[in-house]
Amino acid sequence: MRTNRSSNKWLGVIAFIVLLAVILTIPVLANTLSSAAATADCSGFTLTVNAFDLAVGVQYTIDYTFTLTCKGSPTITQTGMITFTASGSTATETATGTWQTSPLSTNCTVIGSATLTSSNSTVTIIINGSSSASLTCALPQERMTGGGTVDVAPNTQVVVNGGTDSFDVSHGFEIHCGAPPPKNNSLEVNWPDHHFHLDKLTLGTCVCNPAFLPPKNPDAGFNEFIGAGTGKLDGVAGASIVFDFTDQGEPGTNDTEQMTIFNPSNSIVLMFPRTPLTFGDQQAHRDGGPKVPPCLL
Repeated sequence: MRTNRSSNKWLGVIAFIVLLAVILTIPVLANTLSSAAATADCSGFTLTVNAFDLAVGVQYTIDYTFTLTCKGSPTITQTGMITFTASGSTATETATGTWQTSPLSTNCTVIGSATLTSSNSTVTIIINGSSSASLTCALPQERMTGGGTVDVAPNTQVVVNGGTDSFDVSHGFEIHCGAPPPKNNSLEVNWPDHHFHLDKLTLGTCVCNPAFLPPKNPDAGFNEFIGAGTGKLDGVAGASIVFDFTDQGEPGTNDTEQMTIFNPSNSIVLMFPRTPLTFGDQQAHRDGGPKVPPCLL
């Protein structure tokens, strides 16, 4: 009995040693992600991931996912992978990328997660300091609307079909800033026996001109619209126009306009310098996009 007990004891010791040796030869599986953080904007992201309890010389893979929920658009899921070989027990790995539809053209909310595939250790990506980040990416829509009448004084030069005269010129419009300007622009100009209809706005430059008063809406960011386009003169295509409208506050009597209209032969049929509106109002607008400094003197 004593011999059996001694044998069992030694067998137990040997089994423990063998088990310990097996354990020591197996790579540690406690490798873990401690954190993940990213900065993100309307163009893309920069991601930093931290891991610990790594085995030196072992190759690891980190899978990451960003999910963007954008106003008026399908949800975007963007995935990526970081592969690295551990040079120590800890590692800091980075990745950068652009969104699938870069730059984003609408406001989006983005969330993300990262996973160390060897241990399935997963952490939430902190984006711009939050687990759910809001990206303001809506493209600004700058436009000017309104209309009115210019009372051309007798001593103001107005060219009409090669002659000079004095009369009222009326106009109405909704025009957008841009290069090229977005679609859906309208401009109508009327003067005795003549009419110009804009078909295409080819130039829409909006500026904050310190020579003029601020616009009615200080957040518009501009008070002058410099434009050009093509259209019809008295129903005949091939005419063109260059113009300059200003919004200098309310009630609109400080607003000005100047324009030159050419017939299809490129001859001037209407031209007058910068003139205050007699009646009417022109208003600058800015919708969406980041805030801009007010257009103030």
